[in-house]
Amino acid sequence: MFGGREFPAAALIILEVCAIVAGVLIGFMVNEWRENRNNQRMAAGVLENIAAEMAFNHQQMESTFSYYHSILAKIDSLTTEDPEMVRNMYGHQVDGWHGAQPPMLRSSAYQMALTTGIIKDFPIETATKLANIYNTQSVIERLDDSMIMRFTTDHGFAALPTIRHLFGIYWEVIPSVMLGYQKEGLELLRDYGYDLELRDGFLKERVDLYASF
Repeated sequence: MFGGREFPAAALIILEVCAIVAGVLIGFMVNEWRENRNNQRMAAGVLENIAAEMAFNHQQMESTFSYYHSILAKIDSLTTEDPEMVRNMYGHQVDGWHGAQPPMLRSSAYQMALTTGIIKDFPIETATKLANIYNTQSVIERLDDSMIMRFTTDHGFAALPTIRHLFGIYWEVIPSVMLGYQKEGLELLRDYGYDLELRDGFLKERVDLYASF
């Protein structure tokens, strides 16, 4: 009874349908909330992996730049003293020579984010800045591939003029990549584990110089 009268059957059916629809919608909303929460957790985990990857790359670039800077300075000093002699010298004849040592940067964590589609759950600014960082970094990765190919096919690879040219390219490129790490990477990933700042030295001076352009 409703107000002394029977509730119309049609109204009861409408109420039942509304209840069913509301239940289905609530179920969808709960499932979507759970899925979004899981996606956010996965995205956070991937960002932690990217931060660890960038920390490794940071250390590789710092170490490589320091080593190449030292070798380049010694080659230039020898060239000033006797250019003809340098044309006939090889890397092992330079004090402090420890081989080519390309930095061999990693990008697997970022590539995994792209491949699995998890990157769509990143804020657009985060996704854009990471793309900029890794696109710039890919220049070094291509240099690594070129150096390894040269090393395995060219018996004269370690001649000082060749070393001077290749090391010089890295010397120019590494500060550009590190600028992205310091300018954008620290802001994005400090809370996820990438918190390395450049030590005082020539690399920091070069990065600061590039940042001023």
